[in-house]
Amino acid sequence: MKIVKMRKSVFVSTIVVSSLLFGSVGAFAGTGIEAIKAKLNHNIKFVLDGSKWIPKDQSGNNLSALVYSGSTYVPLRAVSEALGAEVDFDANSSTISINSSGDSGIPYNDDSTASAPVATSAPAATSAPAATSAPATPSTPSTPSTSNGKTFGSAIPVGKSISFDDPYSYDGLAYTGNYTVSVTSVKSVTRSEIAALGFREPEANSLIEYKLAKVKITLKNGKLISDDNHENTYVSVALLPALWGSKTSDGNSIIGVTDYGFTGSLDDALDEATDGKKLVSGQTYNYTAEGLVIVPVTKGSTNYLTIQLNNKDDYDNSFFYFNLQ
Repeated sequence: MKIVKMRKSVFVSTIVVSSLLFGSVGAFAGTGIEAIKAKLNHNIKFVLDGSKWIPKDQSGNNLSALVYSGSTYVPLRAVSEALGAEVDFDANSSTISINSSGDSGIPYNDDSTASAPVATSAPAATSAPAATSAPATPSTPSTPSTSNGKTFGSAIPVGKSISFDDPYSYDGLAYTGNYTVSVTSVKSVTRSEIAALGFREPEANSLIEYKLAKVKITLKNGKLISDDNHENTYVSVALLPALWGSKTSDGNSIIGVTDYGFTGSLDDALDEATDGKKLVSGQTYNYTAEGLVIVPVTKGSTNYLTIQLNNKDDYDNSFFYFNLQ
């Protein structure tokens, strides 16, 4: 049985940024529509933020994942709305708009009129070929930063770390942990190098380029406090800060990173470090995981990898910024 683990940092954006890495189904010249052969896989299960989830259509009917050419496609509206986004379709222009908390994910402050392509699905890579390139800077042990990381001016430098507590509580599910996070190395990565990692080559875009960051996360004293609905949450999904995306100091942002689906990814490291365990009341969890993350960034700007606390009670103060230079 295949389980699709979804985190909010991956999917939500007016442009579904992760789809830039995976592409979309090709269009037939003239009509823009192409007939394909695909299969609905009713055995694929979904885990949304650590909880079991079933996508449904607007009539309440259960939906299944579609498998086409070895990639998994998920229902866009169901996924987006489950993550708090609004979906609209403009029939005149054949444009799908996804609005997430008023942040479009488009570098709207740029003067350029170029725009990123809108994809209607975000297929996940189903194979993990060996990576053909490694970060230019070798990973080194991180040391505590003197910066607090809460502003761009105090962003955490490469090789430095920040530690923080991050309790979570919602609808009967509560857990907590202390995290130490660092970016241990960064390099620019080309579209062809992304393709060599096992994805479809991203479409050229005048506003976006990519960084390959090695991210290290250490959890101490992770605990399940309550699970009233018996959600059987995975450690690697729940006890993890959200990799939100990238921001610039002049107001541009791109929501979403890709931390799974290729050899050396952070998701692989987390799975290995947690051994597929689920949270159990009364147990304490500790792990250290270090792996690669593909980060779309605004071209020509100073960008910061942005992570967000699970506890968003003070939303404006829920972000940490890490230098990507």
